Amino acid sequence: MKGKQILIMAFGVIVLSGLGFAGYQQFLAPTAATPTPAPQTQAIDEVISAQGFVVPARAVDLAFRSGGRVTEVLISEGDQVKHGQALIRLQDDQLQAGVAQAQAALALAQANLAQVQDGARPEEIAAAEASLRTAQAQIGAASAERDRLTGGATDAAITAAQARLAAALVDQKVAQDNYDKVTRCFSVPDSNDEVCPGLGTPEEQARAALKAANDAVAAAQSALNEATKGAGKQVQAAQSNVAAAAAQRDLAQARLDQVKAGATQAQIDVAKAGVAQAQAAVDAAKAALSEATLIAPFDGSIAQISVEAGQVVGPGSPLVSLADLGAWEVETDDLSEVDVVNVKIDQPVTLTFDALPEVKLNGTVIAITPKAQTKRGDVTYTVKVRVNEADARLKWGMTAQVEIKTK
Repeated sequence: MKGKQILIMAFGVIVLSGLGFAGYQQFLAPTAATPTPAPQTQAIDEVISAQGFVVPARAVDLAFRSGGRVTEVLISEGDQVKHGQALIRLQDDQLQAGVAQAQAALALAQANLAQVQDGARPEEIAAAEASLRTAQAQIGAASAERDRLTGGATDAAITAAQARLAAALVDQKVAQDNYDKVTRCFSVPDSNDEVCPGLGTPEEQARAALKAANDAVAAAQSALNEATKGAGKQVQAAQSNVAAAAAQRDLAQARLDQVKAGATQAQIDVAKAGVAQAQAAVDAAKAALSEATLIAPFDGSIAQISVEAGQVVGPGSPLVSLADLGAWEVETDDLSEVDVVNVKIDQPVTLTFDALPEVKLNGTVIAITPKAQTKRGDVTYTVKVRVNEADARLKWGMTAQVEIKTK
């Protein structure tokens, strides 16, 4: 009996133990945490928005380099023009005359060069030889005249005059000595007195003879002076003529030698330089003439004309706006310094337009100005966007909204 009770009690303990463990497991035992999946991050594009304006990809304002009067306006606004097409012309009559004058000078320089390079013609050599013969003949004539004057009657006359002068001088010396002898006085010994035995008639006779001799010398000297003076002038003139004829002969000989020898290399170089200078003048004149016509620098459309025929325009004044309307860009200067650092070349852009709300076009960043500008007190930069898709309704100057995708 006692053993049965022990068995019942052991069974009860087992049952209570099972119930306690079950309760513990359900209410008291810690439960393992269920793992939470990691959140998935989504990439969100960062966009920079700005306002810009539609501009042609290529546009230019055209002006004349020098001013003048407009004679022709060859285009109208909206016209399509080709590269090199004339648009406006200025009055150019003076410029054309300048070209003609420069071309004439060039032709003259070229002819001179050809003449220098070809050498002398036979008729030029013959003319130079004839000039030399003429100069030689002139020398002969001048020499003959000089010889006639120095070797003829004039020399005899001079010799006779010289002989008469010499004889007169001898007579003068004799008369002078005789006069001195006649007029000599002698002192008286032991006395202060002086005796002049020739005084009186002998002295008078000696004085008259001396005067006659002096007059004869003067006459002979005068005759000699006349003869020498006349012959000297004639001889001097004849010698001058001979020297002049000799100089002409030498010049003619040098000219003949030069003609036969032809031009030197230095002369040819000078002639070539003259041609080059004349050609440069022609080029300059043609360039000035071409500047009188305003030319289209590329294919495009005439966007604006601000001149009429007859109007006088100044240099550098814009007269025509030319644009290539086949390709468009959007230019915005709204990007702040904070935004522009995130903008890079080739980034995609979405473009919308105030005038075309239903149109959305794709673009690409193609340029970022490195220099800032101050706009309403803010530092901003300019960015250019190429419009990748063309729309025929786009117009120059339309407002565009720019959204640049930076990521």
